[in-house]
Amino acid sequence: MRKNLNKKSLAVLVSLLMMLSASFFIFPTGAAPEPKTSAITLTIAVTSEQFDAVDDVIAGFLASPMAGNVTVVNVVSSGDTADAQLTYFQTQLAAMDPTLDVIGMDVIWTALFAENGWLENLDSHLLPNEMDNYIGGMVDSTQYNGSTWAFPYFFNLGVLFYRKDLLTAYGYDEDDIDTWAELNATANDILEQENDADLVGYVAQFDNYEGGTVNFQEWIGSNGATDIFDSMGDPDLTNPDIINALTFLKALIAPSDTTDLSSTDYIIARDALGYNEGTSEGKWSLGEAIFCRQWPYVYSITIANSLLNATNGPDNYTQFGITEIPTFTGAVDEKSSCVGGAILGVSAYSDAKEAAVNLTRYLSSNESQYSALDTYSHFPALIDTYSTLPPGKEFVELFFNASGRTLARPKHKDYPEISDAISDRFTEVISCQKTPTEGMTDLQQDIEDILSPAPQLPIPGFELPIVFLGIAAMVSIIVLLNRKKLRR
Repeated sequence: MRKNLNKKSLAVLVSLLMMLSASFFIFPTGAAPEPKTSAITLTIAVTSEQFDAVDDVIAGFLASPMAGNVTVVNVVSSGDTADAQLTYFQTQLAAMDPTLDVIGMDVIWTALFAENGWLENLDSHLLPNEMDNYIGGMVDSTQYNGSTWAFPYFFNLGVLFYRKDLLTAYGYDEDDIDTWAELNATANDILEQENDADLVGYVAQFDNYEGGTVNFQEWIGSNGATDIFDSMGDPDLTNPDIINALTFLKALIAPSDTTDLSSTDYIIARDALGYNEGTSEGKWSLGEAIFCRQWPYVYSITIANSLLNATNGPDNYTQFGITEIPTFTGAVDEKSSCVGGAILGVSAYSDAKEAAVNLTRYLSSNESQYSALDTYSHFPALIDTYSTLPPGKEFVELFFNASGRTLARPKHKDYPEISDAISDRFTEVISCQKTPTEGMTDLQQDIEDILSPAPQLPIPGFELPIVFLGIAAMVSIIVLLNRKKLRR
C-alpha cells in the first residue's frame, strides 16, 4: 500500500511540475495570418454619418492603381454616435478581429487605440513629408508618442461668429477683435450703446460636458498653454498661463443677480454657463449675442435665418461674419481653436495592412476629400482641396483660414476620465465655487490620481500553475503524513 501511494504521489507531482514548466514558455495567442491570395477584400468601419461619403468613392479606389489586388471593399457602420462607435471598436479589436482593416476614429481616440495595440504604426508606411499636406491640428491628432497612427480624413474646428452689422455700426471690424482684451472692450462698448437688456456680449459651450472641456482647452491654449502635460508627460495645470487665462475669463462673467449687461463691465450672462451647442446657437440665432464661439455647422443655420442673413450681393452677408477665436496677444502663431473631425487608422490585426494603408491614403486624397465636401459638406483635412472648392462651397474657405490656430485636446489613453475631470473643475471655477488656483490644484490632483499605476496584476497564464503548485505542496505534505502513519 505504501509503494502504491508513493507511486501515485510521484505521478501527481511530475504532472504538476510539467504543467508549471510549460507555463514558462510563451506561445502565440492570436490566429496565424491567412495565406495571401491574389484577391483581397477590405472592410472599413465608419460612423453612419460618414458611411455614404466613403461608399461613394469606393468604385474610384477599386479602379485606381492604389487598389492593387483589392477587388472588394465592404463599408460598414460602426454606429450613430461616438459612444456607440467606441463600443463597437472596443469589442471588435479586443477580439483581435482580422476582418476589420480600416478604422474610422474620432480625433480624441488616437492615444487610447495606440496604447491598446489596436493600430498599425504608420511611420514605415508614410511617404517623406506626407503629413505636411494636411491641416496641422488634424496631423497632431493622429500622432502619439512620436509616431503617426492614422490619416486625417475630415476636420472640424471652433470658430468665432460675430455680428458684423453691430461692429460696423459702432466703427469696429475683424481687426479690432484679435485679442480677448479687444473683444471684451468691443463687446462692452456695443452693449452700452445698444442698451438692450436681451443682448449679451459672448456665448459659448460652458456646460459641464465635453463642450466644456473643449472651451477650457481653447481658453488656456489661447494664452500659450496648448498642452496640459509637460515634456515628461506629467500634468501641469497650475502654471501661470492657465491661471491667468481663467482669471481673465471669470472677470467677464456676470453675477447671478445681474441680467442686464448693458450698464456693466460683464459680457457673459450667468445663465450662459449652462449653454451647450444647441442653447448657445439658439441665443445667437435670436440675434441676442454679439459674439458666439461655435462649430461650422452653425453657418448653414445662420444663412437660413431671416434675422441674420441680409446680403449685399451673392454670399456677401452683412449681418454676420466668421473669424478665428482670439488669443491673449494676437500673435499669428498662437493656438485657440480645438480641432474635431475624423481620422482613419489601420487595424493592427488586419491581414492586408499595405492594402488598408492605400485605402486610407485614397480616402484622404484630393479626389475623395472634394467628393465628401461637395456632396456631404465634410470639411477637407487636405490643404490642397481648398484651392479648388466646389461651386457653392466657397464659404468653406472662411473656416480654412481659421485652421492655422487649431490645437488638439489632451492625448492620453485615459482621455475620457481626464475630460470628465477637466469639465468638472472648469465648471467649479467659472461658477465661482473655486478660484482658478484652487480649481487647477484640484484638477492637477484629479489627473495624477487617474494616471496613478494600477495594482500589479498576475501575468496571464501563470495563475493556474501557481494554484497547482500550491496543491502539489499540500499533496506532498499529505504523503509525508501518511508515510508517518504507515510506519507506525
